[in-house]
Amino acid sequence: MNSRTRASGRNGFLWLFSYEILLLWRGSILVRTQRHVLVPVIGVGVVFQAAGLAVAWEAGRHAFLEPILILIANLNIIFLFFLMLSRAMNAAIDVLYSRGDVDFLLVSPIPPHRVLAVRMIGVAASVAAPWVLLGGVMANGLAVFGHFRALAAYPVIAGIALVATGLAFCLTVILVTKAGARRARGLANSLALVIGVAIFALGQAPRYVPARDMLGLWHGLMPGAENASSLLWWPGRAMLGEALPLLVFTAAAIAVFGAVLALLGKSFASGAISAAAYAHGGGVPARAGNFRPAPFPAAVAKNLLLLRRFPGLVTQTVYRSLTLVPVAMILTGRVAIGVGPGVVVPLLVFLSGQVSLFFVSVIIGSEQAPDLLRSAPVAPALGGRAARVAAGCGTLAVMALPSLGFVVRDAAMLPVLLVFMAGAAFSNLALGERLPIPLLRPEFGKARTGSILGLILGVSVSSAWAFVAWLLVAPRLFWFGPGR
Repeated sequence: MNSRTRASGRNGFLWLFSYEILLLWRGSILVRTQRHVLVPVIGVGVVFQAAGLAVAWEAGRHAFLEPILILIANLNIIFLFFLMLSRAMNAAIDVLYSRGDVDFLLVSPIPPHRVLAVRMIGVAASVAAPWVLLGGVMANGLAVFGHFRALAAYPVIAGIALVATGLAFCLTVILVTKAGARRARGLANSLALVIGVAIFALGQAPRYVPARDMLGLWHGLMPGAENASSLLWWPGRAMLGEALPLLVFTAAAIAVFGAVLALLGKSFASGAISAAAYAHGGGVPARAGNFRPAPFPAAVAKNLLLLRRFPGLVTQTVYRSLTLVPVAMILTGRVAIGVGPGVVVPLLVFLSGQVSLFFVSVIIGSEQAPDLLRSAPVAPALGGRAARVAAGCGTLAVMALPSLGFVVRDAAMLPVLLVFMAGAAFSNLALGERLPIPLLRPEFGKARTGSILGLILGVSVSSAWAFVAWLLVAPRLFWFGPGR
């Protein structure tokens, strides 16, 4: 009987793992948007591999000192770890709490720790997959030209994913237990935003920091003769293919993953982890009656409340507003692109359209009782108008400050800027009302509503408004403008 149970557990593990990979695969953006997904996947792989071969051929023509290579490898590992950690935290919330199947699996013949192992391995595979693609094509290209040690990128990326997944599961369980899933997901989104901004800032640092100071900074971070054998540099040496560091790094990553699995296994088996998701409902606070004088302002106020309550609103808005970074650099005179400050106009026009589309999609996607407004004794179009007005107010709040900054720099272009920002915003508000973009639900998982088509059309509409605005502020770039 015991042998049958063990055999059933092993078979159940393989069965459950195969379906876990299938669920993660079906949840990817490619499968949600393409029926025959293998064709674009293979096409992307071929294009990436060709680019990897070209980059490897060019890199092979240059000789880099070992300290420089170790520093570059260490920085890549740090950035990869934090990016994977953010993605793994979101995935951990989904697989532990969003699916709602944990109680069912806990009463199945599969041992609970194996169920948890399946979830953790699946998350590790999902967060490692895109980086294996990017790093793998580069490693393959270097191997083709004789640098076989570059293939160490595969086990190193897998090791980073294991460590990031283990830490993500620990942080997710702690945060959900203490503060709830909403704040846990918000922290994951904030982490991704901070890392993205840090990478961008590091790339733009030479424009703000004198070259001598930047050179001194890099030399200070490189391994020297006195600390060349320090364990601090072993991850970088592992990525460069040194045998002992690679072996130690891989073993340490597996050990961390196994320790987290053992640590969380008991809580998962007892149901404490899944029960934590329902411990933060709280009571409904008492509110005094405060009714709006008319249906329209009441609907607008309700939509603004939905917008404010959307989890990760600030981080996702900031993420979409990264266009403001080059805008600030141009307006401060640090960067000169094309016709100078005039290039700010299409950037702000494009951003106003994208922010409008995001805000109206949040409102439409967060509406939990759309039939209630339809059945009310008001005009049928009132709900759409209220959503557009509320989203427009949010867009105005985001775009007001950069627009005022542009006025200080070049007020002559202000009419073009305001007209085309309004055009891009209104167009995307109307589009988002009918085709909202896919967004996360307030608590768990992916939204039921939302369309990739709306996202594509929104980018296209915003780009069209931005391009026409650029034609007006930079006519000399084109054959029909003056000065040709």
